[in-house]
Amino acid sequence: MFFKNVNDFCNNSNHWKGFQVKAFILNFSSFKELILCDADVIIHQNPEILFNDNNYLETGTYFFKDLDLWQFSKLNNKLEQLKQKLIFRKFHNLTFLKKRKEWIKNILPEKKQNFLLEWDYIYLDEIPQKPVKEALQESGVVLMNKEKQKDSIQNIYNLNDSHKETYQYVCGDKETFWIGCIMANQPYYFNPSPGYFSKLNNKLSHNYNGEVFFSQKG
Repeated sequence: MFFKNVNDFCNNSNHWKGFQVKAFILNFSSFKELILCDADVIIHQNPEILFNDNNYLETGTYFFKDLDLWQFSKLNNKLEQLKQKLIFRKFHNLTFLKKRKEWIKNILPEKKQNFLLEWDYIYLDEIPQKPVKEALQESGVVLMNKEKQKDSIQNIYNLNDSHKETYQYVCGDKETFWIGCIMANQPYYFNPSPGYFSKLNNKLSHNYNGEVFFSQKG
């Protein structure tokens, strides 16, 4: 087991207290391949199987999708938008959506081929008429190969280094991993199954090959 002191790699360790510490670990770890797990994650299968997954071997990444229920909705409802001037709920807030779109377009002026389809609305001028995905990635478990994804990891590090700005538009570090890959024009892979709440343990769970791979607090 190896330990590294954050203070050996930066001048202000407090700057990295929070979700952003995973990007710090990813950047400065001596390991070639990493699996990052949140403290509340319970692994139900041998985690080594993902390092042998063909999609991971091809792209150097293995990401998991968030819950489908996190969606922007009621954006074209004028009455709802009037309420938003008094009560801020980001899932129904058109102002928040517009700010996110501006932020994404600032770092990715043109939509790249590997941009996720679920966020295509980011590059559309019109207001979505139907609910669209607000969150895409669950970062409770993240696998990356540092040699294959060197530039992506630098982007992920930079996005989380600027967390005071980045986290205004996304929920913690979640979306920074796949966005970092797109910025580097590198391929990445998402497990096709979204997260779900398991009735057996009342926890947020994710499957791999038809069985629960990991779970955590919802």
